[in-house]
Amino acid sequence: MSDSPHKPAEKLSRRGFLIMLTGSALAAAAGCRPQDMPPVPTLYAPGSGIQPPNPASTGESTAAAIVGTFRDPRFGEIIYDQTLLTEVKDLYITQYDYGNTPEVDPTTWSLTVDGLVESPLTLNLEAIKALPAHEDMRVLECISDPVGGNLIGNLMWKGVLFQEILKQVKPKPEATFVRFYAADGYSTSVKVEWITQPMTLLAYEMNGEPLTVPHGFPLRIHMPGLYGQKMPRWLTRIEFIDFDYTGYWEGRGWSNIAAIKTRSMVRLPDAGGEVKPGAIVVIQGLAFAGKRDITQVEVQIDGGEWMPATLKTPKDPLSWTQWYLEWTIPAPGSYQIGVRATDSEGFTQESESTGIFGGAFPNGTDAIHRTIITGVEG
Repeated sequence: MSDSPHKPAEKLSRRGFLIMLTGSALAAAAGCRPQDMPPVPTLYAPGSGIQPPNPASTGESTAAAIVGTFRDPRFGEIIYDQTLLTEVKDLYITQYDYGNTPEVDPTTWSLTVDGLVESPLTLNLEAIKALPAHEDMRVLECISDPVGGNLIGNLMWKGVLFQEILKQVKPKPEATFVRFYAADGYSTSVKVEWITQPMTLLAYEMNGEPLTVPHGFPLRIHMPGLYGQKMPRWLTRIEFIDFDYTGYWEGRGWSNIAAIKTRSMVRLPDAGGEVKPGAIVVIQGLAFAGKRDITQVEVQIDGGEWMPATLKTPKDPLSWTQWYLEWTIPAPGSYQIGVRATDSEGFTQESESTGIFGGAFPNGTDAIHRTIITGVEG
């Protein structure tokens, strides 16, 4: 794919600046929001006498994973041979038109694939589910997720690879873009190379259950390497076209490419956490680079040398990478923890968090995440 997510940020045009001032960009950022999060847990540390229980497996489809979050007290110390899955209730939700959540009748719903194709096709949900099923673990991330934010989730997705549909519709050579239509009126477009990549998925299940209404029941699309802005829920039509269509968020200043940037974040210790000096703290978190692998994660304390963390390489290549580093709190006082990741194309995070929405506007962010904890006696 030729669209590099780490090219220099586009300059904010006069029009984009005016959009920002009028609040449209703010509304765009508000379009992605987390669902309720559990409270911040006690910090676990080896030798503290407080250890999390060993959670049970969640079933065959998630046998190599644990459902939960870093903020769940059970996972204060991650079990590193298992990948952390996001619960559906904790996955962020998006709305461009608040109050407009379509209740789609699955018995009358259908997906049309047409435009510049040899054989236009309309399929109902039963016909889609009759196609060969594919299930894997993959990340969904919002472009407006700020540095260290939680507008990101890692779930098991099941559906049909779009390659099965491509075989039937046969796009024409002049089809250079694809436009998406959704039941809530949302629309966007991508270059045709994004939807024709082998792992593009039309998903009808998440974490072993049918999609919920807020997450796009009965069908949504997932294209590896793109932010959620480009992957509509409640999908009703996919149209192959020969022009670059400007979608809803793109018309309000957000990136028209929306390719995922490499990023990493600290999940524990939590910002503002207090730890007894002399305790060994397991600094831990996640890293993600879209279709690129994470090859290295490094942790920095108070601007010192970058120290390599231990990585938990995911079984599924579109899942996130978990990492950890054991560190001893040397004395009372505040300590800044920073984290950076390097991907398989050699890119290493180096920028600091600045700009609109912590640098997420308009292209997403790859800024270094920094958080502060305190060593406290007693």
